[in-house]
Amino acid sequence: MRRYTLFLGMLLSSITGLSVVIGTTVAHAHDTGRGYIAMGDSIDFGIGASSPEKAYVPQFHAHLESTFFQAKADLHNLAVPGATARDIKQSQLTQALTEIITHNPRVISWSGGGNDLLNFIASPQAATCMKGNPSCLARLNALLNEFEQTADHTLRELRETAGPNAPLYVRTQYNPLLKAACGGPTFPLAQLANAVLEGSPSPRLDRGMNDRIRELAHKYGAKVIDPFLPFFLNPDALVAADCVHPNDAGYTVILNAAIFAYAP
Repeated sequence: MRRYTLFLGMLLSSITGLSVVIGTTVAHAHDTGRGYIAMGDSIDFGIGASSPEKAYVPQFHAHLESTFFQAKADLHNLAVPGATARDIKQSQLTQALTEIITHNPRVISWSGGGNDLLNFIASPQAATCMKGNPSCLARLNALLNEFEQTADHTLRELRETAGPNAPLYVRTQYNPLLKAACGGPTFPLAQLANAVLEGSPSPRLDRGMNDRIRELAHKYGAKVIDPFLPFFLNPDALVAADCVHPNDAGYTVILNAAIFAYAP
C-alpha cells in the first residue's frame, strides 16, 4: 500500500505541477506556407528536457528546416502541460485551424491521451482492473472510446482544413512506469498501463490507446511517431526522475521516431 501511495503522490504532483518548466512557442515570422504546428501535452511542450532545445519539437522543427523546408520556418507550439485529448480539442484545435487558414503551415503534429491515461492510473479504482473488476473495465473502455472519438474529431478537422497533402503526424504514448524507480515491469499499474496502451487479453482490452492512434493515423493519412517500443525495452535510460516525462535521451528517441516517420 505504501508503494501505491508514494507512486500516486509523485504522479499527481507531476500531472498538476507541469506548467512552470520549459516551453517553446517560437515564431521566425517568415513566408506563408513555411511552418510547423505542434499540438499536444507536456511532452510536446518539453517537460523533462534539460533545456528547451533538447525537447523533441524544437529538434524536429530544426530537422524540418534543414530537410523539408530547406529554409527558416515558423514554429507554433500550442502544447499545454497536463492537457487531455479533450483539452487539446477544446483549446488548441481552434488555434491550429486559425493558423492553418491564416498562414497555411505545411507540417502539423498532434499527440494526446497521455494525461487521459495518467489521470485514470492515478485513480483509486485503477488497480482493480487487473483483477477483472467489471466496473473498472467498463470505465476504462469508456475512457478509451471517448479518447478515440475526441481524437477522431480533432484529426478530421485538421485534415479537412489543411488539405489532403499536408504532412500530418501523430504520436503514440509510452509507458513510463516500467522504469525500475517508478514501479518496474512487475508493478501492477505498470502492467495495466501496458494493457491500456497496446491492448491485452487480461484485462480484456482488444484495442489499446496506441492501436486506436495508429488506426486514426491510417484513416486520415497521417504518419505515426511511435516511441512505445524503445521506451518499453529501455525505460531506465529514457524516463526522467519524475516517472512521467522523457529525459534528454528519451526526447532523442522520440525525435528519431519522428525523423523515421518523416522519411519518404
